[in-house]
Amino acid sequence: MKFTVPVAIVFVGLVSPTMLFAENRSLTSAPVAFCDPLLSEGRNDLDQEDGDDEELEKTHRYDLETSERLISSEQIMNALFEEKWNLSTGEPIQRYELCSAEENYVILWSRLFRPDDEQGLVLDAEGYMSIRKDGSFKLTYAQRPYLGTWELDGTDMVLSGDWLNNGDPYRAPVELVRTPVETVDGDGVKNSFLDENYRIGGFRFYRLPTTIKGSQQNCSCTNQNQ
Repeated sequence: MKFTVPVAIVFVGLVSPTMLFAENRSLTSAPVAFCDPLLSEGRNDLDQEDGDDEELEKTHRYDLETSERLISSEQIMNALFEEKWNLSTGEPIQRYELCSAEENYVILWSRLFRPDDEQGLVLDAEGYMSIRKDGSFKLTYAQRPYLGTWELDGTDMVLSGDWLNNGDPYRAPVELVRTPVETVDGDGVKNSFLDENYRIGGFRFYRLPTTIKGSQQNCSCTNQNQ
């Protein structure tokens, strides 16, 4: 199935995050079964409060989006996994991305999309997600944990959970995606930037270094100057 709508326009803080998108051969949608009243009422989008009252028009140029497939398990681990380890021996490999004196981990801000009937994208869920060393993953959405397991088959990620893809394994490559975004603020000032994230099929992830597993937290005050 091909999608040919070239751009998406989102008004931050004013409309839901339903998006139109261009042809994207990497997108493989999967049915999801979330226990949440917003979805059980048949709603197709999720209203999002971000505390920003300023009208900001954002145009996501999905027609100009580029993607780069990660080609090694080490690249995938560094990008998405909560912690790092030697794949042969299991020995931990420490990260020090926030400050040199405190070991760091990775948590993901995850957004799960699916196509709708009008050649658009619908946001099914968003929330923190952790991909763990023990072969499990957890997506926290609407204050509920959605659990599953993961494995690497070559450089394809395979996610499994009873709430995902009708319980069947969900397989997709891991990609680094860059989407040009054009903005216009309330005064008519134009700007542009590249939105960079990682993608596994219908999942998109923003990688967030953290000092504790499973939650977003910066370095402790005692280590800030080290």
